[in-house]
Amino acid sequence: MSSPINFKYGRIPAETVRLVEVCANTTRERISNALPPSASPEIIAFTVQAVLDTVLKDWLLNENTAGPDEDDWQDIASFVKLAVSLAQPDLNDRGLPVYQATLNGLLSDWLYNWNSDSEEASNLEPEKRKREHSGA
Repeated sequence: MSSPINFKYGRIPAETVRLVEVCANTTRERISNALPPSASPEIIAFTVQAVLDTVLKDWLLNENTAGPDEDDWQDIASFVKLAVSLAQPDLNDRGLPVYQATLNGLLSDWLYNWNSDSEEASNLEPEKRKREHSGA
């Protein structure tokens, strides 16, 4: 018998729905705590999208089916705080590109180097790693 959650989202497995829901909700919660109160809606939206995109890629590339653990969330919050500090004093205007580039770089490093299953995998370039995981 299929669960209501499967029926609601078609053929998406219930485990996948739960993982994505937890990652999305936790990302929103953690990001709101990591950003300064002065962060604009644009900064908040960018940050949630960048972090959630990276967390979901971690699931795909590194087979992290449990989602980030507490240490991972603390690391991600530290990335946000570092990017904010480098974008000051004008985070919401001229500092925005600095913030975005810094956060994207830190999240990419975390995805491809911090969470790899082996030293060999962590040394692969991101595009090659994607191809190996996809079987291409």
